[in-house]
Amino acid sequence: MNNKVDLLSGPIDSTLRVFALPLAISFVVHMLYAWVDTFYVSRLGPTSIAAIGISEQLIFFIFTLGGGFAIGSGIVVARKVGEGNQEKADNTATQAIVLMFIYSSLLAIFLYLMTDIVLDMMNVKGELAYQSAQYLNAVVIGVPANYLIFQINAIVRSSGNSIFPMYMLLLGTSLNALLSPLLVFGLGPFPRLEIFGAGLATSLAQLITVIVSVIALRRGYTPITITFRGFRFEFNIIKTIVRISIPTSLQFLSVSVNRLLLFTIANSFGTTVVAAYTLGLKVDLFVFMSIFAVGAAIEIVSGQNMGAGQYERIFRYHKSAIKQLTWLMAFLGILVFFGGKYFSMIFTTDEKIISETVEYFRITAFSYIPFAIGIISTRVISGAGDTKRSLKIVAFILIIIQLPMAYIISIHTSLEQTGIWISILTSQVLFAFFGFYSLIRKRWMSIKI
Repeated sequence: MNNKVDLLSGPIDSTLRVFALPLAISFVVHMLYAWVDTFYVSRLGPTSIAAIGISEQLIFFIFTLGGGFAIGSGIVVARKVGEGNQEKADNTATQAIVLMFIYSSLLAIFLYLMTDIVLDMMNVKGELAYQSAQYLNAVVIGVPANYLIFQINAIVRSSGNSIFPMYMLLLGTSLNALLSPLLVFGLGPFPRLEIFGAGLATSLAQLITVIVSVIALRRGYTPITITFRGFRFEFNIIKTIVRISIPTSLQFLSVSVNRLLLFTIANSFGTTVVAAYTLGLKVDLFVFMSIFAVGAAIEIVSGQNMGAGQYERIFRYHKSAIKQLTWLMAFLGILVFFGGKYFSMIFTTDEKIISETVEYFRITAFSYIPFAIGIISTRVISGAGDTKRSLKIVAFILIIIQLPMAYIISIHTSLEQTGIWISILTSQVLFAFFGFYSLIRKRWMSIKI
């Protein structure tokens, strides 16, 4: 598993593909966590599908509270690897993992106590609120394990090893797929826990995976090695990680707030629209896994090459990523545009939900290429350490542009929920423009870590 890709001197196109492919598989596997739960829970009825949709947006919000810290840690590690300072990279990784464990444990307790309050604030009532709370309470139990897995995977990826995270996510997803039907339907000696069982299966799978991950790091099976012997916090390292991580967390928070509020707007048009948005977003996110994978690769490439002082290679990687993703997104966009009905039929037979989901695909499929350009451009900027700049771009597009547009068009025109889908497409086009423009201005190149 100690497989490193040479991001500093290898050929651009092939190096990017070799490094990004395991990341793409990892992100797709991670998406299967949610697909597994939705597949089994959908057998419990439309309300359960909607409950999963609402819960997943809150889970994404929970993820933002730790995901940015993990990625920020990875950016610092990547810079140290590029500088050739392995000891500093290992020490940074150890500091980050210990801090994440303490933080995530305290956060899990707080989130468990806040579940009902948050659902009430979202105006989620009745049976939908009950099922959402059941699923969320089970998932929150696994928050520390979830955070640590993401932290460890981000750090190992930043060293140039994208194989190990893929193995760990495959392990977690396989365990989830095995445990979920047993706990949802009460097969064999297991109790029938329904939607709570789906969340509990996810938490148990994450706990086992993080135990395996820590053992691998301790025994030197990855390019990064951690040790807790004689550990003490080094606040200069913590300060650097926090400085890089806070804007990244706020960027994820912007995405999370955006999705929560879009679901709130969609909820005003009924459970059918919420369920359709849930299924549509699942397919979109599946498509976006390749974008996120290449974006994560570009972020690490940017960090390592900045550390090595090889700025021209960063732009060559950016060009290669845009070129390769444009072809892929064009193909997937056509596939989703014409085959959206069949994707939605995997999860439901309700004709109204299928029809609404198809309308969603017919609009949002055109956003795939602009979204890819925006993500790749902002990931170069954040990978260089300028996480504040990428935050400004994302927050501006999602909070200042997309949300008001979605509300005005859907609520105050005859387009209704279609206005939400139109706002998504429009904002992604603007995201591509502002991301690329900020990249070519090159102000991010002066950031020091």
